[in-house]
Amino acid sequence: MTASERKKRTEDFLCSHGLPVFDNLPPLEEEKDITLRTPQEIAERILILSYLNCTAFDPNLRNSIIDFLKEEGLWAKISPQEKILFEKPELDDEDITIIAWRAEAIWLLLWTINKADQLIFSNEEVNFNAIFEQLPSFMNSTEDFVTSATMRPTAEILDKADLLFRINWAFYQAQTNKLNIIELNEGIVFERYFAINWVINLRSNWDE
Repeated sequence: MTASERKKRTEDFLCSHGLPVFDNLPPLEEEKDITLRTPQEIAERILILSYLNCTAFDPNLRNSIIDFLKEEGLWAKISPQEKILFEKPELDDEDITIIAWRAEAIWLLLWTINKADQLIFSNEEVNFNAIFEQLPSFMNSTEDFVTSATMRPTAEILDKADLLFRINWAFYQAQTNKLNIIELNEGIVFERYFAINWVINLRSNWDE
C-alpha cells in the first residue's frame, strides 16, 4: 500500500465515524522510507516508563528503582527529562500528571511489540494494572522481556500512525475552530500519537 492509499483509507474511516477530514494534510512517509525502532529499544522504553510511574505514586521506591534500573542496564537509556523526574526530591502535581498519562504511550508501545493484543480507541484510560500484567514481576530480571520482544509488521504500525496523525489533527482543529467531533479522549490520542512517532523515527529522541 502506498502512503497516499493509506491516507485515503484513513480518511474514509474517519468520515464513517463522524470525524472531520482535512484533505490538505499530507500522507505519511512511504513504508520503504521508514526505519522502525528495534523491538528491544521499545521494550526497554516500556520498562523505563513503567518504573517511572511507580516512583510517581510511591516516592519511597525511588532509590531502589534507580538501583534496579542501573543493575538492568536501563538507567543509561533514560531520557534527560526522565532523569530529572527520577532524581527530583519531590514531584509536583504537574509532574505526576505527565507521568501518569504516559500509561497510554506504554500501551501503544506494548502493542507495537506484540505484548498487547488490542489497541482500542475509546474514552476509557488504560488501567495500569493491565500494563503490569504484561511486564516481568516487579524488580525481577527484565532480560527475557526485552530479548523476546518482536515487532508488528511495519504496514500495521503505519496504519495506526496515519490514523493517530489525522485524529490528533482533528482535535487540534476542533479546539481552534470549535468543531464538534466524535467523543474520544484527547489525552489518550495525544499520548499514543507521541509514542508512535518515536517508534517510526519521526522523532529522533523521546523527549522531543
